[in-house]
Amino acid sequence: MNKNLLLQELAIAIAAKNLNPTVLNPDFLKYTGVVPSDWELGRPPVYANGIAQIIFSNGLSIVAQSNRIVISEAVGTKELQDIQVSQIACQLIDKLPKVEYQSVGINPVGLFMFDSDEQSHQYLCQNLLSPGSWQEFGEEPMQAGLQLAYTLKRGQLILGVNQAKIQYPDKSASAIVFAGNFNYPLTGNMDIEKLQNLKQLIQNWQEDVKTFRQLLEDKFLPSVNTVPQQTASLFPNLAGL
Repeated sequence: MNKNLLLQELAIAIAAKNLNPTVLNPDFLKYTGVVPSDWELGRPPVYANGIAQIIFSNGLSIVAQSNRIVISEAVGTKELQDIQVSQIACQLIDKLPKVEYQSVGINPVGLFMFDSDEQSHQYLCQNLLSPGSWQEFGEEPMQAGLQLAYTLKRGQLILGVNQAKIQYPDKSASAIVFAGNFNYPLTGNMDIEKLQNLKQLIQNWQEDVKTFRQLLEDKFLPSVNTVPQQTASLFPNLAGL
């Protein structure tokens, strides 16, 4: 099986105190140089219930609330050098240096496609879980999801594994979603040290994606060989990581 993987999305979640979400509007982002002036909105901005959501037509979005900012980018077939979420996150931090930042999460998401719901269900419930009568209860096949925690040298990786239905304009497809979360508290005794640490962690996103990719390739995807499936790639353009 081709062991190249496709990164579906990369999100950077920054926890902070006492944010004002309304500060983040398209004019602020463009006038301060956080995003290029020629970026177009994918839909009108949303400001409701203490949340601000700005989505650009290129697949990058910014969501802010009182305790965090999440910058995410749909990756798909983009080349490695074209992924912009890290750069945008660092530029936003530069323009809001007085915010009391607390931690940052690097969150890659990947998909593995199957030909049917039965195949993805078999992979999750028979390959990743031990078969048993506990799975045989109720009127429909049991639905399952896993949350796993791995302790690494530089922090902890939380991995969610779930069955999902992916909607396309003309069809739907069955998949297993692998959602990673590398969470890092900020170090440093002064605000400037914490800002430097925050930006360094964000700029190191490629190492986190490399670790995520290695975990899936070495520990999860080999077992897919026992389930007939449509070969799909998670990360084709990140093979050099």
